[in-house]
Amino acid sequence: MPRRYAIFAGFLLSLFGAAQPLQAQITKPILDTKIVFAKDGSATVSYNTFGAPTQDAETSKIESALVFYAYTMNKLDETKRKELMGEVQAAVSKLATDKGLVRADIVKNVPLIRPLAQEPSKEGISIKFGEMAGKEHSMDIQPPDGGGLPMDAAVLYYFQDLTKGLSSSGLRLMTLSMGGINKWYREKGQASDPNSVSQAPAYALNLAVDIIEKLSGKSATK
Repeated sequence: MPRRYAIFAGFLLSLFGAAQPLQAQITKPILDTKIVFAKDGSATVSYNTFGAPTQDAETSKIESALVFYAYTMNKLDETKRKELMGEVQAAVSKLATDKGLVRADIVKNVPLIRPLAQEPSKEGISIKFGEMAGKEHSMDIQPPDGGGLPMDAAVLYYFQDLTKGLSSSGLRLMTLSMGGINKWYREKGQASDPNSVSQAPAYALNLAVDIIEKLSGKSATK
């Protein structure tokens, strides 16, 4: 599964206002994700992988979840950013234990997950992940602001669903990347910077690959 992630060069065109709609730019759809909320604040996640092989689909799901996290962090105010970042870091601690990786319930008793004020739209949040000319990846999120749905909670439910469904190697890559993206926020840059939506996930994934390669006894390829 490990691979390098210098793939986000054209990413911001679609997230922050391209001259043309996203669908006109994408040459290959990779993954569509839908997060649908219930009135009690719980959410279900579903995917269209377009027939991709299991390993490729897993990697795309991890990439998509990380970029959605970075996108959400960019949209939130400072207080909510700190809260979401803290919950993601707490999830890492639940998943990576002294006894190894655990498929933990990372949304249980999380304060930011609460009943919704009104009946949510059945459309939910749509996350379309695709490839543009030149191999850059792009994402379209609808509604862009969540349409009144809690995007911070959606991030946690996305990671939770992957926790249940990924292979062991996929879970390891995701967990390392979750820790890596928070490291970027602490040490490398600011979530308020639009460039963080591409830079933070790329950093996290490359850091995770480096760790996996070192643990497997391979020298990292630069």
